[in-house]
Order: sequence, then structure tokens, then C-alpha cells
Amino acid sequence: MTVRSARRSRTQRRRSAPISPSRTSTIVAGDDDGDDDGLRDAFVRTAALAMIKEIREKVDREATELVERWLAPQRGELKGLPDVRHQDYEEIRAMTIAPQRGELSRPKSRMEDFKVIDADDQLADAPLIGKHLMSDEHGMFPMSSLNAWEREVVMAEQTRPGALGWYRNPPRSAGDSLGIVYRDQQGNWRSMYPDFVFFHEVGGEVKASIVDPHGHHLPDADIKLKALAEFAQQFGADFYRIEAVSQVENVMRALDTARPAVRNAVLFENKSAVDFYMADIAIDYVG
Repeated sequence: MTVRSARRSRTQRRRSAPISPSRTSTIVAGDDDGDDDGLRDAFVRTAALAMIKEIREKVDREATELVERWLAPQRGELKGLPDVRHQDYEEIRAMTIAPQRGELSRPKSRMEDFKVIDADDQLADAPLIGKHLMSDEHGMFPMSSLNAWEREVVMAEQTRPGALGWYRNPPRSAGDSLGIVYRDQQGNWRSMYPDFVFFHEVGGEVKASIVDPHGHHLPDADIKLKALAEFAQQFGADFYRIEAVSQVENVMRALDTARPAVRNAVLFENKSAVDFYMADIAIDYVG
């Protein structure tokens, strides 16, 4: 038998064998006949298996479960690792086909400008405010990076009863950043980063609230509002409020997706973001 006919014979035998999800636990690498045929055949077969939806989903599901079994018992120890090592494990978690709940790292440093350019194009001191989780030696945080809406939100939250602190959520993927994942219109996973997390004492307990001022006129307003509602549906019990805020006709309006009526409307009614902000389920945003 020639080498060529031997290859054909192996291929024919493999083609005659049915492939089903129940057989995915064992993938034979191929015959070790002293050349690269076995390895090449293994690559081809693996690629073919990956084209079968049921097999791909099974492998993804088992891989996700395996990572969770590895990491879940060590969650406390992982949080105590140095930032670089902690990020290594978060990158492993991020390889799963569907996003997984991660652990926020304690923020340690932040670069902020204490100077701004004023209306007269002159260098001036940035407005300062207290109670941020990260501050200077006087307990103050500059609002140089905040726009007008964001400053209004921070000032309003400071006046709420029981206000304890707040956090300017970094708009990037990082261990100290709260990210909310969603699928875009093409079905790809994307992340949004709400602007603020506020902390208040409510009924003797410290409660966290997410507040995200975002223009309803922006192209991603509709899909990000739904993303916030989907997050609230899954994790709403962990927060006091999960609010999207936008200015409509010179009035700041809020949609608290932690409330079932608001959340269900956003998730299941076919309306634009501005329609929701103008509806009765929205409220005027005040401190």
C-alpha cells in the first residue's frame, strides 16, 4: 500500500464514523507514523468538530464550568494577590465564551488634574469635592475630568441623606473598573462603564448605587439603556439604585432600572431611550 492510499484509507474510515456531542470527550490526535500526517489530521478533525454547533457549545460550557471550579474556592486568596497577578487570573476568566462575574480590585492610584482652563482661556484651580474613594491629603478630589452633567450628578448625590462616598468609575477595562457587558446589534460582546458608583447609608446598611448620565441623543443610547436594564435584572438585588440619567427639555430625568416596572418596560417595550425618559416611569433627577 502506498503512502497516498494509506492516507485516503484513514480519511475514509474517519468520514464513515458519526460525530455527536457525546463523543467530544475524546479527540484522537492521529496515527504516529513518523511524519506530520497524524498532527495534520488532528488539526483538520478538530477544525471540523468546531464547525458543529452542539459540540462547540458543549466544549465552551465545560471550559467555563472548569474555570469556575478552579477559581471559585480561591476567590478570597485571589483578591489578595498583587495587581499584576490578579489581572492574570481575570484574563483567564475573560477567555470564556460568555462574560463572567468578576471581582473588583481596590483602587490604589489615580492621575487627575487640579488645574482647568476657565471660560477666559486662563489656567485656574479645578473645583474640588470631598468623599471620593480616592483623594488628596485634604480629602478632596478635583472635578476637572467631569462634564457639566456629571458635576450636577455628583453635587446632587452629595446632598442625599446618608451620603457616605462616591467613585468615578474608570472608563476602561481594568481590575478597579465596573464593567457591564452587552451584545451589540451584530451580536458581539461589548462593555460599558457606568460613570459613578455612590454609597449611602440606608436603614443602617451601606448601599451602593450606580448612576450613569448618558445623552439620549447618542447613537448607543438605546442599546446601553437596555444593557443597564439587563444588568439590573441579574444583579439588581446587590444595589440600591441603578439609574440612567439624561437631560430632556432642560430637565434631568432618571430611569431607575432596579425598579421592576422600569426594568421591564426598557427590556420589553419597543421604544427609544428618549421615549422612556419622557414617560411616566422616569422621574425628575434631584438630590
